[in-house]
Amino acid sequence: MQDKIIDFHTHIFPSDMAAKTLEDMDKRSIPSYSDGTLPGLIHSMDTAGIEISVVSRITTRPDQVEAINEWLLSTKQARIHPLATWHPDLSVDPDTIKRLKDQGFKGFKLHPDYQGFIVDDKGMFPFYEVAQTEGMFILFHAGLDRGLPGPLNAPPERLLKIHEAFPDLTVILAHMGGEEIYDRTEKCLLGRDIYLDTSFVLRKMPLKVLERFVNRHPIERFLFGTDSPWVDQNLDMKFFKSLPFLTEAAKEKIIGTNAAQLLGITEGPH
Repeated sequence: MQDKIIDFHTHIFPSDMAAKTLEDMDKRSIPSYSDGTLPGLIHSMDTAGIEISVVSRITTRPDQVEAINEWLLSTKQARIHPLATWHPDLSVDPDTIKRLKDQGFKGFKLHPDYQGFIVDDKGMFPFYEVAQTEGMFILFHAGLDRGLPGPLNAPPERLLKIHEAFPDLTVILAHMGGEEIYDRTEKCLLGRDIYLDTSFVLRKMPLKVLERFVNRHPIERFLFGTDSPWVDQNLDMKFFKSLPFLTEAAKEKIIGTNAAQLLGITEGPH
């Protein structure tokens, strides 16, 4: 196993709001495994042997975007790579998105359910277009969210429409394309030039389904992710390393190489 291990899907919050955020999630039957802060994440990474984490926060109001992006930038360091946030109610200014790229953001995290939009709504197309032009990827929440009722705002069928409309946009789908709707993901998305991350579902997917996914989808299009603090990074790491149907070369790609290429990382932090 290579030295550089990357968790492509984590969340952190300012210290004055982390405890309340985790408490609210716990009420929705989603327990946490670290305290949701940057130091808590670093401690979890050290325990799990993870060298780099990609972090994000979701904005639920457009007036939050600038301040949250500033906070996310403040967390950036050798081991922490933040994704920019965006809100669907914002008008799309190419200069603003280019400025985010120039500040060091490699991509965006969007959560259609929390942010209240349908993923293939034509109103989002100008944003996707600019992201594609700037070469910035988008990590989409995909499928259901255990903390929210339906309907699904980002099912595989709608996510496929984004990929078809913007074939040069790097699309990353959380939760292997959607927790507990793996049959729909398999039908619509496997084999396409779309990334799938393992966050939250790695130890929950039936092993036969997980094996079928890695056999039917390019190994270069998988990313190891946990969804920390709502998943124990150490347990996911141990489980991933133990998978019998992945070669060591495949594990290295999923756990580090693929993510490093997306992030433009050529050497690990020192």
